[in-house]
Amino acid sequence: MASSLFPDPMQLWRDAVSKLESEVNSLATGSTNSQKVVRSLHQFSSATLGVQQMVEKAITAYLRSANLPSRKEVAELAESLQRIEDKLDRLLPADTTDEASRPARTRRPAVSVAAPVPVPEPAAVAKPAAKPAAKRRAAPPAQRATTRRTKG
Repeated sequence: MASSLFPDPMQLWRDAVSKLESEVNSLATGSTNSQKVVRSLHQFSSATLGVQQMVEKAITAYLRSANLPSRKEVAELAESLQRIEDKLDRLLPADTTDEASRPARTRRPAVSVAAPVPVPEPAAVAKPAAKPAAKRRAAPPAQRATTRRTKG
């Protein structure tokens, strides 16, 4: 094969990655032979594990005090809901599982069509009724209380 004037960038990348991997492997192998490095790594991993557990406990306590579910509880609820939906799908007849029969799963309420308002015909309009007789006005409550006197 003839060599080109430009080097292959992918070959340069593969060479760089393989050289980096070999150097990291030799460094890791040489450093794990030392007991001090191994002890330090063990202490570091133990400390990070302890911090992680403390943070998890603090978040759980905060969520409990705020009356909010944790990620684990939400996942359990989702699995339970999925099981219930699967059972309902098995119980429903096959013809009712069509997409057309289910309501759209949107946040907007379904649009309802209002019934048309009937318009009265001109011939059916009744004549206006006579004016009612004048009603007697009631006295204000303060006057009523003074006019009613009981025998004592």
